[in-house]
Amino acid sequence: MNSRFHCHRWGGFVLLLLLMASCTFSQSMKKPNGETDFLQETSRLENLSRQHPVPSVRAQYHLQLAFLYVEAKNPQRNYARALEEIKIYLSLSPEEAHTIDVQNWLAVLSEIDHLRTDKIELGERNRALHATNEKIKEANKNLRDEVVGLKETIGKLNYLDRQLEEKRKLIK
Repeated sequence: MNSRFHCHRWGGFVLLLLLMASCTFSQSMKKPNGETDFLQETSRLENLSRQHPVPSVRAQYHLQLAFLYVEAKNPQRNYARALEEIKIYLSLSPEEAHTIDVQNWLAVLSEIDHLRTDKIELGERNRALHATNEKIKEANKNLRDEVVGLKETIGKLNYLDRQLEEKRKLIK
């Protein structure tokens, strides 16, 4: 009977420890809802990722930051910053922590960053082409005005030529 009591007692103790550990973990991984919650959680994780003395724990905070930056409910998602945080995580964590999921996230975020860079470059090219197009339109307008002026001059010259021709005929 006494050993059974100790068995239940130790079982209860282990269960209590597991419950406490799960509550502690869920507090460190709380899900923010509003913009201020996201800002507060981001600040908290950034501070922890800089100040914690254990590199593997700092790495976990960087990973949590990366996931916070890509969170669907985050009103200010930042894929470039998430990519930075994933890279920091990979540099701080041991090789065995580099799971296929983290590698997939790295690949996706790298592609998003590449597309974002391409979009920025295309926007700059588009602005340059728009400016060039405006210059061409202005030059075209100036050429049309010049053509109209030249047509008027040609008309006047034709009129003068006819008058000179009539005077020549009168003189002969």
